Amino acid sequence: MNEIITTIKKLIEVRVNIIKAEIVDQISSVVARVAVLVLIVLSASFILLFGSIALAFYFSEIYESSSIGFLMLTGIYIIIFLLLVLLRNARTFQRILKNSLYRYVFLFKDRKDG
Repeated sequence: MNEIITTIKKLIEVRVNIIKAEIVDQISSVVARVAVLVLIVLSASFILLFGSIALAFYFSEIYESSSIGFLMLTGIYIIIFLLLVLLRNARTFQRILKNSLYRYVFLFKDRKDG
C-alpha cells in the first residue's frame, strides 16, 4: 500500500513539473514574440521618420520651398490620421488588428515550435 502512495505522489510530482515546464515555455514564447513586435515597431518608426524627412525634402525640391514640402507631408499625415480616427470604431478594422496580433503573439496554441 505504501508503494502505491509513493508511486502516485511521484506521478503527481512529475505531472506538476511537466505543467510548470509547459507554462514557462509558453510564457517565454509570448515574451519573445512581444519583444520581436517591439523591435519591429521601433524599426518601422525609424524607417517612417527618415523616410518622411526624405519625402519632405523631395517635395521641397519639387516646389522649391522647404516649408511647402514639409507642409505637404504634414497634410498627408493629417489625412492618414483622419482616416484612422474614422476607422477606430469600425468593427471589421478592430477585428482584423486584434486577430492578427493575437495569432502572432499566441502562436503556440496553433502549432508547436520545433
